[in-house]
Formats: sequence, C-alpha cells, structure tokens
Amino acid sequence: VVAFGACAPQQIFVEAFAEFDVQVSIDEARGPMGMGKWDHIRTLCNQPEVAERYRTVFGRTPTDDDVTAIYERFMPLQIEKIAEHSALIPGALDTIAHLRQQGIKIGSCSGYPKQVMDKVVELAATNGYL
Repeated sequence: VVAFGACAPQQIFVEAFAEFDVQVSIDEARGPMGMGKWDHIRTLCNQPEVAERYRTVFGRTPTDDDVTAIYERFMPLQIEKIAEHSALIPGALDTIAHLRQQGIKIGSCSGYPKQVMDKVVELAATNGYL
C-alpha cells in the first residue's frame, strides 16, 4: 500500500555511508535488497569497490564494529526519511475499501523492522489507510 519500489532504503543506505564519508551508489545499494539491514551493510562493505573507498577514508577494511556503526546511523535515518517515500499507491484506498465491502480481510507484510513499520503505519493512517 505504501513505500513501493524500495526507494527509501536504497537512498538511506547511500546517506548512511555518506555520513562516514564513504560513497555508495544507488545501484550498489540496490544490489543486496531483501537482506536484513545489518547483513545488507556488511555485504556492501564486502564489495571490493566499497571496501576500497572505506580503506581510502579510514586506512583499513571495514570491521563488524564499523558495520554496526553504519547500521546504527541507518536505522534512525530510515525512520526519519521514510515519509519521503511512503505515499499511498494510487488507487489503493479505493481498492481496499471495495475488498472490505466484500468481506475480504486485508493483510500486509514488509521487509521493514518494527520500529520503521510503526512510522509507516502512522503515515498510512494520516493518509486515510486504517
């Protein structure tokens, strides 16, 4: 119903790495989509090009502690920025209303962790999806 296209996480991976002065492209950020966020960051750090950029800035290969530091910045950024990428899909409200009128229950799933979904649910409610 919202956040279609995985745009929010891709951009936020780019921004989280940038806060550590390490450039990651949208294409690089998109590659491991579907993984848990910490594992996604670890996978990005394991890519030779990203690891080299990290070494240029910090003089060493990223460790698990570095991955955790990026992850700890990623999560608040994701909560903060999710609204920029959480417009309701056009026609979704009408479709859901029609399905509910027919007695069909609506469920959902997401790759977002609970703290991000809490924000997405709040945003969806302000846009009329309850």
